[in-house]
Amino acid sequence: MDIIVVGAGLAGPLLAQGLVRAGLRVAVYEREAAVDQRSQGYRIHVGQEGDLALRACLPPELYERAVATSGVLGSGVSFLDPQLQVVHRLEVPPDSDDSAGQHLVVDRVTLRRILLTGLDVRHGSPFERYELLDDGRVRVFFAGGEVADADLLVAADGTHSRIRVQLLPGAEVVETGQFLIYGKTPLTPRVRALAPAAALDGFSIVNGPDGRYMPLAAFESRTGTGVEDYLMWVVGVPGSLRPVAESAADGPGLQEAAAELIEDWPAALGELVRLGDPQSVHSTTVRTAEPVPPWRTVPVTVMGDAIHTMVPTGNSAAVAMRDAALLCSRIVECRGPLLDAVREYEAEMLDYGFAAVAQSLRGA
Repeated sequence: MDIIVVGAGLAGPLLAQGLVRAGLRVAVYEREAAVDQRSQGYRIHVGQEGDLALRACLPPELYERAVATSGVLGSGVSFLDPQLQVVHRLEVPPDSDDSAGQHLVVDRVTLRRILLTGLDVRHGSPFERYELLDDGRVRVFFAGGEVADADLLVAADGTHSRIRVQLLPGAEVVETGQFLIYGKTPLTPRVRALAPAAALDGFSIVNGPDGRYMPLAAFESRTGTGVEDYLMWVVGVPGSLRPVAESAADGPGLQEAAAELIEDWPAALGELVRLGDPQSVHSTTVRTAEPVPPWRTVPVTVMGDAIHTMVPTGNSAAVAMRDAALLCSRIVECRGPLLDAVREYEAEMLDYGFAAVAQSLRGA
C-alpha cells in the first residue's frame, strides 16, 4: 500500500510515523524547501489525547525524545487585567492515570524535527491537484512536474489546504476578525524580572476591555536538552485595530507595531516585546471552520487544520494528533477495503473535530 501525506507540520509526520512503523510505504510532501526555511511556531500545549497519539504512532525512542525535550508544564492558566492583576485562574490537575495520557508543553520546532526523523520527506513540492483513477487509486500532481500515484492521499496541509478546496469545495473557513502578532523573547534574567509571575508558571492571558489581549507563556526545558528557554508572546487585536497592526511588513516592523498596540498597558509588556528576536516575529489572522456534513468517501481524506481549523485555545494540536492516530489505527487494523477504514475515520473525526471547534469558539 502506498500513501501520500501532504504537509510536514505535526499531524502529517505523526501519521507517517505510525504507518511506516506498521510496514506501509509513505511519502510526505512539503511545500517548504527545507525543514527550517521559516519559523513553525513556538511553545504549544499538547493535551492528553495528543500524548496518547504520540505514544500510539511513534517508535518508543522518538516518543521518549519528545517527552525529554518538553518543557515545564506550570501549575495553571491565569487571566490578568491590563494592570496585571490575576482575575481568574484555572489550576492544571496532576496527571493521575498514565493510561489516560499526560499534558505536555513542547517547543513546536523541536517536536516537528523529532516527528520527521527517518521519514521520506520531499521538500519543495507544493501540491497542485489530484485525479481519481479508474482502478480506485489517486494520482497526485505537484509543482515542478512531479506526479505520484497512491492508494490514499491525506491532506495535512493546514488551514489553507488546497486538497480540501478540491475535495470539499463547499467547506468554509471564516475569519473571526482578530489579528495576531506573535514572537518569542529569550528568557534572560531581565526578561524574567519583567514578565508577570503567572507567565513563568504556566500560561497567562492579559485581557483588555476593548478586545485586545496578550497571551504570555514561558518555555523552559525541564531536562536541559539544548532547547533555548524563551517567553512566547502574542498581541491580539480586534478588527478595528487590524489596519494599524497590518501596516508593518517585516519582523522588526511587526515587533514595534505590537509594542505600540499595548503602549497604554504596563511598560514591562512593551519591553518584553521589544526585547524579542525580530526574526521570530510574524503575524496571522484568526480563523475557524464551519461544520462540514459527511461526504462520499474517496481515496483522498483530510485531517487537522485542513478540515477543522479552530480558534487557538490550547487544544488544536492535540486534536490534529488524535486525527493522525485514529486514521493510522483504522488503516492498520482494516481487514477489508481501504475506503471502509477511511470512511470510519472520517465519521468519527467529523464528530469530535467539530465539537472541538465549537468548544474553542466558546473558550475564545
